[in-house]
Amino acid sequence: MQNMRRMLFAVLLAGIIGTAAELLLTSHTEDFWQTVPVALLVAAVPVALAVAFKPSRVAVALMRSLMVLFTAAGLLGTFFHYESNAEFAAELTPGLSGFALLSEALTRPTPPPLAPGTMIMLGLLGLICCYRISISGEVK
Repeated sequence: MQNMRRMLFAVLLAGIIGTAAELLLTSHTEDFWQTVPVALLVAAVPVALAVAFKPSRVAVALMRSLMVLFTAAGLLGTFFHYESNAEFAAELTPGLSGFALLSEALTRPTPPPLAPGTMIMLGLLGLICCYRISISGEVK
């Protein structure tokens, strides 16, 4: 079981590092809300390494908290991306509403409306990595 957990942590870390690199390369740091996922990703690397190799009460609790924040950031990011696309679509086509607006907002390439789902997926994967690690750091 411990080997499987370490493999999951390796996948989690690859996802965290890859997503952080992508956000930094695409200048996803223009305002406060855009820096939130970057900060969470950067903060998660040392915590995930600590939990993977030497879990402690503090590290496990911090990892779980960060993963819940990842999920919340993903949901919030999806909302922000959708809102941005919907506003742009409404400006391009006045009177657009209902399903047509929804469809237009979800299919616009920039910002990708479902890209923040990556944060949700990473948050859930991180919570799975912490599954059955007691708060004392022992694996059950």
